[in-house]
Amino acid sequence: MTDQPTLEERNAAIVMEMWKGVIYEGDPEAVLKYIHPDYIQHNVNMPSGREHILHLVKIIRNLPEGFTPPARKELLRTVAQGDYVVAIWEQAQPDPTRPGETYMGHAFDMFRLEDGLIVEHWDDTRKWPRPWNEEQPS
Repeated sequence: MTDQPTLEERNAAIVMEMWKGVIYEGDPEAVLKYIHPDYIQHNVNMPSGREHILHLVKIIRNLPEGFTPPARKELLRTVAQGDYVVAIWEQAQPDPTRPGETYMGHAFDMFRLEDGLIVEHWDDTRKWPRPWNEEQPS
């Protein structure tokens, strides 16, 4: 008898593979492989729809001049229950009490999957001055 991964283990692996391909590598093939066409985004800086994630990877691969992306998140833990996966991250945050300095804070992303595709996303993001989905000046 072989040990098969649980639904939760499979879903957590999909989320981590998606994060690596989409966010860290900016790979459009990862978007098509892991993100559902009717993707629902609950982040105020990004509209829903897979086409907007495809636009995001173009920005990741070729950052516009003067655009500073958020600090890289380092995974601390995933927690999965059924079709939901929460990733808990450590991330440098701007220190409001010491301009120009950062402190280590925590962030989360939660995903809902259906049939092996990510269909919905929530996170703790607040509005940015220049959201990812806006066209950047040349």
